[in-house]
Amino acid sequence: MNIKDKQFIVIGYGSNMAQDTMYRHSKENVIYGTFNSKNPNIKDNNIYLSQLDLQNEDNIKDFVDSIKKNLSEIVVINFAAYKDDSLIVNQELDSWNRTLNINVSSSFLLAKYLFPLMIQNKWGRFIHISSVKGVKGSVGATAYSASKSALCGFSRSLAKECARFGITSNVISLGYFDSGLYKKLDKKMQKLYISDVPSKKLGSAEDIYHAINFLVLSDYTNGSVITIDGCME
Repeated sequence: MNIKDKQFIVIGYGSNMAQDTMYRHSKENVIYGTFNSKNPNIKDNNIYLSQLDLQNEDNIKDFVDSIKKNLSEIVVINFAAYKDDSLIVNQELDSWNRTLNINVSSSFLLAKYLFPLMIQNKWGRFIHISSVKGVKGSVGATAYSASKSALCGFSRSLAKECARFGITSNVISLGYFDSGLYKKLDKKMQKLYISDVPSKKLGSAEDIYHAINFLVLSDYTNGSVITIDGCME
């Protein structure tokens, strides 16, 4: 599967998972990666990095405006994730809103400002990164679970709006991977989580890379959720 001459807009490129998944695409495609506070400082002629506040609509609009003249075949991949564990009785509204803004509203704003460009080009891909554990829910993760579940409904509706223009919207729902939020867990919780996976293995960036390639190349896969979780319980 050879993907060439696309422009990947990768939100949350500050994460190791995003970098490990996307680095091969930079050989024959351009990557516009965004980060919040952690600048990856990657030296690659095909990777352009920008700091982006996903809670600020004007900031997102300005980002799109700054690169739109270079966009013709756009692939948007949103790796952004924010999680603030808290029981519902202790959950602050600011924390709830921040979670929804970063995990869901950012996808809405990106679609709002990139959709018209995709229509002009009669091609485009939206790929939203969700979480199997998030959708299933867990104690102390009401905001995170709500946000990741919302992505599925958002993507399905977006897919129906954009299908006639040659544009697709899909979700990749991830299980446990050796990066990101999993690494922040203590050893006891990591062992507990991995016990849910029949193979007792973690996923790799390679698995996500292949799923992204499939979604970029497929014109008919639309409004779908691709689950990569090793058949976890």
